[in-house]
Amino acid sequence: MGMTQEHTTSTDVVRAYAQAKSQADIQAAMRFCHPGVVFETIAFQAVASGLDEVARQNSAFLRTFPDYVVQLEYLVAAGDLVIGAGTVRATMMESLVGIEPTGRAFALPFACHWTVRDGLIVHERFFFDFHQMCEQLGLSTEVAAERFAAWRERTKVAAR
Repeated sequence: MGMTQEHTTSTDVVRAYAQAKSQADIQAAMRFCHPGVVFETIAFQAVASGLDEVARQNSAFLRTFPDYVVQLEYLVAAGDLVIGAGTVRATMMESLVGIEPTGRAFALPFACHWTVRDGLIVHERFFFDFHQMCEQLGLSTEVAAERFAAWRERTKVAAR
């Protein structure tokens, strides 16, 4: 299920998923995800569950950062777990959780853990430095943190 000849290992699945996201093709990226996928962006303290919510969060992020691209330095599999690291680059062109766009770009080191079962991603934990992102985008870390807290509160209320 969900496996094609060219995506036979868990690292192949993650690589294809990352490539689809770097091409801003959310539909293609979601094909590599389990229906119950959980997507955690640690820097934003954000958790999305299920294909619809994950696709929505990814789409919002890519609207803000349309040139988002992932450069993988390594990808290592250990059982169900795939660990990767590299650099994410993007330019802030639209508002994000009520933060006005600065038109500035970031290049940030990241690490990510994916859990892959039966050829599908069931969990992603995405780590990067929030302060470094804000600094490079010319944003106040404090203001950005407040906006994200308010956004988490709104999404929690909406989910009820």
